[in-house]
Amino acid sequence: MGAAETVSRSRYPANDERKLDAMTKTITLEVSHPDGKVGLIEGFNFLWAYYVDGFNPHTHCQGCFKGKLVDEFKTGVASTGTVVLNQIGRHKYVYVCGVGVGPVDQLKMKNFHLPLRYEENASVTKTTYNGYIVTARNAGELTIPALPAGWNGRDLETTRCKNFQFAVEYFGYPSSRTAAPASPPE
Repeated sequence: MGAAETVSRSRYPANDERKLDAMTKTITLEVSHPDGKVGLIEGFNFLWAYYVDGFNPHTHCQGCFKGKLVDEFKTGVASTGTVVLNQIGRHKYVYVCGVGVGPVDQLKMKNFHLPLRYEENASVTKTTYNGYIVTARNAGELTIPALPAGWNGRDLETTRCKNFQFAVEYFGYPSSRTAAPASPPE
């Protein structure tokens, strides 16, 4: 027997469990409309899902996320039906985001935000401003706490951005304070 044949699976259980987890965890995203609309989802300038692993605090919107865009659910492709998010086992979160159409002052009511984590046998359903029903199975919705205007010296566009707010909550924000020098022991 060669060396490769003698290595048992149990010798590296943690590594095998991570690989198995990455292969078996999925979130299913289902999109429908009560009027029976099928095809591309309408009413959004941008609509996407993103596997999120980290945060770039120097920007906001989709650009603040570190991770991977879901090719099967992005602007120009996102449609009614079902998408299996089969890479959630390799990523911390998935964030579904839609930027509505219309005047800027109305977007707050039209934008769609659905940050998710894998949660076996759980589901969450949320409706877009224009009636699309989005259901995520094997998922739990994460809350997005608001940031106050001017938070940490950031402009209003940044502190009102839900993507940025989410990233600050779940990945933290680098401290702008410098630590005081340690006192010498007495």
